Parts: sequence; C-alpha cells; structure tokens
Amino acid sequence: MAGSPETGLRRDRAWGLLLRVVVGLLCVHGLVTGFVRVNLVCFAEGEAVRDPVACEVVEVKLGSRTITANVVRVNLCDPRVRVSVGLGSDRVGATEDLLALARRKGAVAAINGTFFNAYEKGPVKAPVGTIITCGEFVHKGNTGTVFGITYDKRGMMAPVRFKIVGGINGSEQWPNNWYAYFINRTPTSANSVIIYTPWRGTTTGVGDGISVVIEDGKVTLISTGDQAIPEDGYVINFRGSEESLASRFQVGAFVYCRLEIEGGTSESAAWADVTEAIGAGPRLVKDGDIAFSVESAAAEGFTEAKILSESNARSALGITELGELLMVTVPGANMAELAELMKSLDAVEAMNLDGGASSGLVFRDKYITCPGRDISNALLVFVDGGL
Repeated sequence: MAGSPETGLRRDRAWGLLLRVVVGLLCVHGLVTGFVRVNLVCFAEGEAVRDPVACEVVEVKLGSRTITANVVRVNLCDPRVRVSVGLGSDRVGATEDLLALARRKGAVAAINGTFFNAYEKGPVKAPVGTIITCGEFVHKGNTGTVFGITYDKRGMMAPVRFKIVGGINGSEQWPNNWYAYFINRTPTSANSVIIYTPWRGTTTGVGDGISVVIEDGKVTLISTGDQAIPEDGYVINFRGSEESLASRFQVGAFVYCRLEIEGGTSESAAWADVTEAIGAGPRLVKDGDIAFSVESAAAEGFTEAKILSESNARSALGITELGELLMVTVPGANMAELAELMKSLDAVEAMNLDGGASSGLVFRDKYITCPGRDISNALLVFVDGGL
C-alpha cells in the first residue's frame, strides 16, 4: 500500500502507543557529545517559481581532477513541493528498484537513502541509519548524521542520537520503567530490547527471547519467540540478559514509550517538528565550511576505508542558503572530494548517503544515475498539482 500503514504509532493514535516525533512527545535533551548545535535552514513560503525541481550536470574541478556531478535542485520555498522518505515495498528491511519506488509513489525526483545490509542472504536487508516518515520513527540508528525536514519544510542536519524510554501504567519509576535499544532492527547481538511495529511486516521474525505484545496501548500477550505484530500496536522483544526486563510487564497493563535526544542543547528542540528523516553520513559541510575529516567521521562511528578514504560512486544531500535541497550523485570520489564538491555547489550543510552500487538518482520518470541493485529506502520529492 502506498503511504503509511495504519499503526499504533500514527500521529492520531492514543498516548499509550507513542513513538511519534511531535512536539511534547520528543523529550529533548540535546545532541550527542561533541556536536554542540543543530544547524537549521528555515525555508519560508516564497513566490512559486515555474519549475521548483530542476536537474543539471555540473563539472567541478578539484585540483588536477574534474568530477562530473548529477544535481537535482529542489526549491523548498515553493508551496507545491513536498519531501518524504520512501521504503522499499513500504517495509523496513524490504528492497525495491529506485525508479519503481519513485513511480509507485508519484515522486518527481528520488535519491537513495541510508546504508543497508545489501549482502544479507535472507529476505530482510535491514537499514542502518535512522528513518522517520509520516511523523513516525520507523527505524533507529546509532551512527552518522541525520537529515530531517519538518512539516513546514525546515531542513536540518546533525549527528543526533535518540534513545527510547518507556513507562507502565503511567509511571517511569522503578519497577515501571523500561527501555529499548532499537526499532524494527534485526538483532545483531545476544542481548537486546527491540520494538517491532507494522512497518516491519506482519511478524517480528525473531525466533527467540520473550515478546510482549501491545495493542491499543495495553499488554495483550506475553510469550516467547516470533509474534504477530498488531496493526494498532507493536511488539517488544527481550533477548539474552535483557529477558528479565520483561517481568515488569503484566497482561492488561497500560504501556507507552517516548524518544529522547541524548546530550543537552536547547536548539535540538527543532527535531520535535521533524516528520521525515534519513540518517547516513558522514557530515560533509557545516555552516558553509568543510566538516569532513577522518577524525570527525570516526566520531560519527565510521571506521571503514570505503567511507574514510577510498573513491567510489557517491550520493549526497545538501542545503543552500537560498532554500534549495541538493540531491547529488557522482560516479567516483573519495569523501574529502565529495565534501569539496558539495561546498562548490553552494551547500551550507551537506552529508553523504549510501554509495557504491546503491547510488541512484531519479528525475521525471527516468534514471539520471542508475543503481546497481534494488535499494532499501530513498528520499522522495513531490510537486503537488504537477507543472
């Protein structure tokens, strides 16, 4: 089904099913240590231009090299423009051809999004970064930089780190407090607490641990192993040393959870208004200056040479002072070159996306850059009413 599934995490659901990123529900406590402020570019409603989404090929000379970049420029000041995140087959962990995804959703432009486990042999190829769509937190990541956009098209980029805390029967005091590591993530360690929502599919797909089923804000079942995910709720799976936490839940108890941002700055309150977000990275440009270095990327959690130093096909997002969103692909560049390129395109904020065989760009129903595989997720651009 195109669009957001009906879930217990919808913006209009009862308070007991909260995982929404809205004012008052995202308890803001700042950013990850080492990154002091959230950078915002506020896109006010402006005079509509004839074509708010345009594509161009730009040659950028960097030292002795000339890099050809495919660039889609999106005028976010145009009131007809919308930006959202699309998931392959509308499921976390599923994949889909990028052009097919754009066509199915009716997007004018699309670029591949966060990293994912493309070489996983099973049916679930889990994403890595944070994903928010339709105001719902559908996947939680712990690395990189996150691009977020609000309902009124304010764009922001920051290495935000979210945490999930919850309560039982209206209290977060022991023994009614609980927490989770991730949302809709395939377990990668023996010990974990993971929330599964309908964005994951019909079942959790996790065969071990203790599962607590929440429907309409109330515990309806406590059992073991794989469980069906209710359309109006979610399942919390406790594994390994965390199984004891499940003993705090009883059938019939009212349960809720919420999101906090780790750290402590007032400016991070802006993230409470974010309705669409994709996390990838590393950060390339901040406040108009080159932000990438091996050290800064490592601080975001990146350690592999294919990110830090090797040349590869790349995708990137940028924000300009004029209120443009830049969607960029290049056939080959290292991260330092990509940062220079984004700055040369007048980006005041920029970040890397998944690259290599995932790098893809769609404009007006055709590939500008064709990826070498199906992708997990993408950033989509719409123009309401057409042109």
